[in-house]
Amino acid sequence: MIEVLRSMKWLLLVSGILVVILGVTMLFMPLNNLVMLAVFIGIAMLISGISEIASFFGEDKERRSGLMLTSGILSALFGIWAMFGRGTQALVTILPYIFAVWVMTSGITRIVSSLSLRSEGFFQWGWMLAFGISGTVFGFLLLFSPVLTGLVISLSLALILISHGMNNMIIFFHMQKIGSTIRKSIDK
Repeated sequence: MIEVLRSMKWLLLVSGILVVILGVTMLFMPLNNLVMLAVFIGIAMLISGISEIASFFGEDKERRSGLMLTSGILSALFGIWAMFGRGTQALVTILPYIFAVWVMTSGITRIVSSLSLRSEGFFQWGWMLAFGISGTVFGFLLLFSPVLTGLVISLSLALILISHGMNNMIIFFHMQKIGSTIRKSIDK
């Protein structure tokens, strides 16, 4: 058990360093990251599709759903299309628009929610309204600037990766400290 924890601890450190390096690399090549993101979406869709198809055939015949099989086949085909052929380029082209619409829709949802909270007498509904308005405006601006949207997506992913890697390294050092504390108490 101790050996498993020890190796897991070092894996946290190594993965943390590698993820931080990946995040920093993404900061310096943000538009190239959209291509990588499109490839990852293709891989995820292919794996999801194969999983759904396998789940379909793993079910009892009475419990099988044609929708699950159809979804699995379509997901797998989309994944293959995204990874090979022109699917990657198409995803890179439409991804900024999808992201912009998502940001705008999220902002509109916050506006509606804040007005509902206001009618129910919640005190801090104004903050949600402000974030909703700013999100809607930002999404609208992103909709008309796909290059800016691509930069926002890439830089956001880079910052997320950097923070995740740093978190892994912090956990490693906390595990080091806990391990030395336990060793000291055992030696006494």
